[in-house]
Amino acid sequence: MTDKDKGIITSSVYDGQIYNRLNPVVEKLASILYGNVDFDEESLSRLNELSEKGRFVYASFHSSNISLLILYNKLKKHGFQPPVFALEYNPFLFQNFKYIAKRVKKFFSRFLLRRKYDYVLDTNYVEELLRDDNSIMLSLLSKKFFLKRYLEVKYDSLRYLIEVQKKTDVPIFLMPEMIFWNRNPERTGGTVSSVISSKATGDKGIFWGWLSNLRSATSPFIRISAPVNLKDVIAESKTDDSRQIAVQLRNRLLEIYYHEKRTVLGPILKSRQEMMERVLYNPNILQEIKEIALEENESELKLRKKAFKYYKEIAANFSILYIRLFEIVLDWMFRKIFDGITYDPKAIEEIREAAQRGPLVLTPCHKSHLDYLILSYMFFKNKMAPPHIAAGVNLSFFPMGTIFRRSGAFFMRRSFRGLKLYPAVFKQYMKTLVSEGYTIEFFIEGGRTRTGKLAFPKLGFLKYLTDAVEEGYNKDLVFVPISINYDRILEESSYAKETGGKKKKKESVSGMMQSRKLLKRKYGRVYVNFNKPFTLKEVTIEENQESLTEAVAINIIRKINDVVVITPFSLASTVILLSSVKGFTRGTVQHNMELLYDYCTFAEVPTSDALHEKANMNEIIEYVVDSFKEDHIISKLSEEENEGESVDDLFLLPEDERPRIVFYKNSIIHYFLPMSFASLALTSLSEQGSSISMQSFRDTFASLRNLFTKEFIYSDSMMFDVDGVSDKSLEYLSLEKAVTIEEDNILVNDNCKNVCRLYSRLIQEFFESYLVVFDSIRKAKPGKQQKKEFIIELRKNGIRMYHTGEIRLAESLSMPSYENALKLLKSRKIIEEEYVNKRNIVLTIHDPVAVDPLLEEVGRYLRILIQ
Repeated sequence: MTDKDKGIITSSVYDGQIYNRLNPVVEKLASILYGNVDFDEESLSRLNELSEKGRFVYASFHSSNISLLILYNKLKKHGFQPPVFALEYNPFLFQNFKYIAKRVKKFFSRFLLRRKYDYVLDTNYVEELLRDDNSIMLSLLSKKFFLKRYLEVKYDSLRYLIEVQKKTDVPIFLMPEMIFWNRNPERTGGTVSSVISSKATGDKGIFWGWLSNLRSATSPFIRISAPVNLKDVIAESKTDDSRQIAVQLRNRLLEIYYHEKRTVLGPILKSRQEMMERVLYNPNILQEIKEIALEENESELKLRKKAFKYYKEIAANFSILYIRLFEIVLDWMFRKIFDGITYDPKAIEEIREAAQRGPLVLTPCHKSHLDYLILSYMFFKNKMAPPHIAAGVNLSFFPMGTIFRRSGAFFMRRSFRGLKLYPAVFKQYMKTLVSEGYTIEFFIEGGRTRTGKLAFPKLGFLKYLTDAVEEGYNKDLVFVPISINYDRILEESSYAKETGGKKKKKESVSGMMQSRKLLKRKYGRVYVNFNKPFTLKEVTIEENQESLTEAVAINIIRKINDVVVITPFSLASTVILLSSVKGFTRGTVQHNMELLYDYCTFAEVPTSDALHEKANMNEIIEYVVDSFKEDHIISKLSEEENEGESVDDLFLLPEDERPRIVFYKNSIIHYFLPMSFASLALTSLSEQGSSISMQSFRDTFASLRNLFTKEFIYSDSMMFDVDGVSDKSLEYLSLEKAVTIEEDNILVNDNCKNVCRLYSRLIQEFFESYLVVFDSIRKAKPGKQQKKEFIIELRKNGIRMYHTGEIRLAESLSMPSYENALKLLKSRKIIEEEYVNKRNIVLTIHDPVAVDPLLEEVGRYLRILIQ
């Protein structure tokens, strides 16, 4: 048996050995040229977490010496052990001079003296290195060593590592590693590559790599992927043959390489021209043009011109340069207006891994124009390709439309009614994005919520996505529900006006210029929370759902609600609004805030870091009150206002300022709905006696839930386990000594009134809004009328009832709640709406008297609330 068959290195000079003292010239040159290269944050976190868990083998997707040198230096910089041995590398140039002399001697021995040296991996040597807690490195894409590995089957680094792992109980972790020289998306076609390549991945020489970085708008970085445990690989394999396991492992590592490229760079970009040809020459579009031409007697040429015009109106034109410029601007802007953006880095890692199952579809709630900027910014900062964002055509005004389009936005009209060709072009564009694997972002609510509550989902856009999968444009989609919350929102004042009925201002350059004053102050923190990603194939249709699209939409919206975080401003605003109609004392706010906090702890509701300690309440109230005082939302009672008498710790909340902060209360109200319904049910039933049957309590709870089915998005448990939810509320009230439960009876204690009053008043504004609508319907004449005219009378009636004291809260004069009450009446067949066109909706009131039971029910609860 020869030395080669034994797997012994016959040379005294190991080609892959890396000495501690490197060539000082090369090392210094590399540190100058590549000083800006570093690990991304997720990779650093991964290295820290795994540094004590086993042996490291860096599995690199490079084979150049400069790539090895960069990794070596950056590991040393961050205090990690650099590799001492490199398999399938020949790190000649950056070794020390003594080593180079040995290598020169070896060269002459081989070529002049004809001495033979075998490139055979010494498994015993590698095993000894790993046993001594040294890390090593191997190249997975070495061009030089490929033929040796492919033709000489014995020469396979992965195979020998597997053999080493079989001999030791300590796990060996393969750490997939690659350098992204820039973040330029890979593109189809284009010109022949220049000598100075701008490709994001692959090997580069020391100078060409540096010159390539000079050409790029984005900085290079080192990416360490999730480790692969060799012990697990061997255990999970169906064979014990190390060669076969090595082949399987290599394929798995190459899949990781491809996934990382797609996650960081996005899919391979097609030119705008190529995308346009794929969309407009698709048989679906050509057939639609033919059908419209026959139906409307139009020429196909004219319709093709129209389709071309539609495509230009819709399509994005992504540029990494614009994204980089946006990052610079947003770095400045976000530092100026926010105290920071809070999110869980592990959630980003989960999303990165979930992207292996299909194209990502980001589905955030929509509370501000900043939502889409924040998400794209976060993804880019975390070395993930920014999404293509569905934006309203109202944002396509010059010059922002061009900037947004180049940053990945594509535009859609608010309504497709009356259009035939436009929806066909838009739908085909969507299918093409899905086919190419782009990350897509859209707002499931359609537009921004003006109330703070999540709006019910719009199905149109989502239907295009589900259709794309059903028609085979991709195997699956991965939905990511996202909650974005703000301490304060920039649109606070405009939302208060719009909910009151004022028409929304159209986006424009002049409006953008006027909004510059909003950048002169701080708005607290931003809280971005990600729920677990789920795939389209994982969704099952429930009994009350008609389609897969509806099932996905409800799943998304509920999952967003589940991760809404309670912020200092949302909790404090809620308590301030509950403490009084016109004013409050600091002591009352703190007492009530602690009560709500206790319930949040009991219900395990997600809270911001600032709310993790109850001891912080006093500081939080101070912070929130100061912020509202600065904006003249609340004020402290002065001696002049109180005829020379000072009242310590008393603050005024003018009635017309309440709608400005009700947004923050409504953003978290869904967490308190069970307690609100339970409290109101108990208060109502206790009028008949202090002992209440469990069944009557549950029935009243369910009735209250049903009254607001068009107002609130309920959790799964609120929809399908109302008894369980109501019982959970009773459990909390029992802990608070408000009730005593005896078998099937509930005994109301003396403490019940105060506790229940607090939670009941959380939903008072909605009862008042519904009272206005029901009263207006009752006074209206039966038959048809323009909805626009009815809304005018409805708003007048609300203002009248507010000023006569029939309703108490300014925030009750809310157009969104009026619309939700009308939807409830439509679902109960009391009224009907017929859409003629955007400006012509006909409202039919079948029988005004039919609203009497609802009017009486709401009135009865309101009498309890204002006692």
